[in-house]
Amino acid sequence: MKRGFIRNIISVGCLLLSALLLCVPALADANAWLNTDIDGAVTEDTPVARPQDDFNLAMNRDYILNLVIPEGNTGTGGFNELNQIVNQMRLDAIRDETLTGHDAELVRRYYNMLLDWDTRDALGVEPAMPYVNQLRAIDSLEAMTEWFADKRRGGITAFLSEGEKGGNTGCLFAYSVSNSSDDPSARVLSITPIGLSLGDPAEYTKLSENGRVTKEAATAKWTALLHHLGFSEAETAKMIDNTFALEALLAAQQSDLEAKKNPANQAQYWNPTDLAGIVAMCGAFPAGEILKGWGMDHVNQYDVTEPAYMKALADIYTAENLELLRDWLTVRTTEQWANYLDKDTRDDVKAAYDGALGIRGTEGDELEAARIIFNDLGIPADNLYIAKYCTPELRDEIRDIIDAIIAEYHNMLAEETWLSEATREKAIEKLDNLAVRAVYPDNPDHWEDLEFAADSTLLEAALASWQYGRDMELSRVNVPVDRSEWNRFIMLTSESNAFYNPSDNSINILAGMLNGVIYQSDYSYEQKLGTIGVIIGHEISHAFDPMGAQYDKDGRFISWWIDEDKSAFDARAKKLVDYYDNLVLFDGIKYSGTRVQGEAIADMGGMKCALRVGAGVEGFDNKKFFEAYARLWAIKVVKSFELSRAQTNEHPLAYLRTNVTVMQFDEFYKTFDVKEGDGMYMAPEDRICVW
Repeated sequence: MKRGFIRNIISVGCLLLSALLLCVPALADANAWLNTDIDGAVTEDTPVARPQDDFNLAMNRDYILNLVIPEGNTGTGGFNELNQIVNQMRLDAIRDETLTGHDAELVRRYYNMLLDWDTRDALGVEPAMPYVNQLRAIDSLEAMTEWFADKRRGGITAFLSEGEKGGNTGCLFAYSVSNSSDDPSARVLSITPIGLSLGDPAEYTKLSENGRVTKEAATAKWTALLHHLGFSEAETAKMIDNTFALEALLAAQQSDLEAKKNPANQAQYWNPTDLAGIVAMCGAFPAGEILKGWGMDHVNQYDVTEPAYMKALADIYTAENLELLRDWLTVRTTEQWANYLDKDTRDDVKAAYDGALGIRGTEGDELEAARIIFNDLGIPADNLYIAKYCTPELRDEIRDIIDAIIAEYHNMLAEETWLSEATREKAIEKLDNLAVRAVYPDNPDHWEDLEFAADSTLLEAALASWQYGRDMELSRVNVPVDRSEWNRFIMLTSESNAFYNPSDNSINILAGMLNGVIYQSDYSYEQKLGTIGVIIGHEISHAFDPMGAQYDKDGRFISWWIDEDKSAFDARAKKLVDYYDNLVLFDGIKYSGTRVQGEAIADMGGMKCALRVGAGVEGFDNKKFFEAYARLWAIKVVKSFELSRAQTNEHPLAYLRTNVTVMQFDEFYKTFDVKEGDGMYMAPEDRICVW
């Protein structure tokens, strides 16, 4: 399933992290902390640290030293390890023959097709060739428009979405179903720029180190695949050059990552219109014809997130650029197919890509099959996970923790001295109207109508699943929003994640999160509050971070702040931004406080609330609480992954999520006897906790 695009306003809390070798906090030079995240940073020769000087290193040195990155993975420890645990649980659910029904039959048939190497090897790349030949036969803009507007080809080109969570596209723009920013009870079709191979559009102007690695990996992957599809070395090189050239034209018309993540810019991404408005906006580019072909010309309202991009497509979609367009379409469409062809093709493409990123080995065919299934058949596979692992008892316990966190957050807001009474009342009203989705849905939807033809190849089955998922998502576009509904096109229940959605003012604590380092049933209450409790508070805090604070209790994009309070809030956030802006990574790479401010604010808000809950428990042990929190972020990852996270991800680096967060709180100073002059000391007047 290609899951729907989450606009960048949605903060995916507690996702994987990022880091590099050494980062110097904006303290005295002697207070430099070792970045323990990167593989090889911690060795036998790494000195043991005092918790007063480097809390992360003191708590996690020995644990990190003994971590070994599994074959085929980017890292381990913390959330990486959690993902590995959940991947195995997903595989076990797929293979559990006591689970019956259409979902189980569909998923297991797909699983068997993925592992049927005799059939796959006998077919080779032939399943892909009819589509490749159709793509290469496009000899005019009219033929390309016909391709783009053909709904039957939707599964073939269901790629190129903006953002991390997938989405849908059939051409030069992506689309997804989202809530209206004016009326949260209504849905709109969001029209967005497509995603780019290098991620950030800024990479096409000035290539960063992360961009260089990403480009090398993409080039290696495409070269290997195009070779197997029969293209010569010269043809391959030209097609890849043309792909990057076309993307450079598109990138020049898009907002870069820094702009998209800047809360001050969010109003510009809400541009409601109707079909006539889109047609007029796009001029010679046939957006109206394409939307009509997809059956999306009946939508009540559209949101064009970047009108300048859509207007510019008319100048890019020209006969002069036909070769660039055709090569780009061929490369970016076929790149997703290697996992559905023969073993030699799959292995060569994977080896080329992983080798460029420094990933060693492979996770194994069974785990890879499970990963593919939860992407392509996400909702049916997710239903198996729910049936196997989710219990009312688990949900009741998590709801109890959520209730305790919300109750204390209510007190926290009521006591904020820098808020006026009017704004405080609005904040509490928003908290009281929070929609809570905990662990799993009561009535999960099913894909009863999806069947694979008896003679389907694996690639044909994949295309059918992508098309079905896309149609299912689009069928919701004119349906009123139900705030109790679990939207698994955004994120599956089994994902090891949690998130706040400002467009419906909801927190979503997913079942996959409740494993590994995050949650164990035999954890002490201190450990549970230091892990899942902080995470729940983190997600609630996103309702009051610089992005989420722009939405009201119902998810409407509208200011509910008194001007003076908003100015005070912005000043507090700027203090945090300035702190992170002063962090410098290796080779002089600057950190971005603007990009990470929302997650950093949420980390601190979540910890403050959890500590307050603990303060009300007799005999609560803060030492256990802080130790459990530190273990959340103990990781070891390959350098390319860390580089990507450091330069693109909205979450602070892993070791900073430990050290910078804990040093904001008096409880930490008292528990570990931290004093002025210690590496973990930050004077009260310099602390950056917004809430």
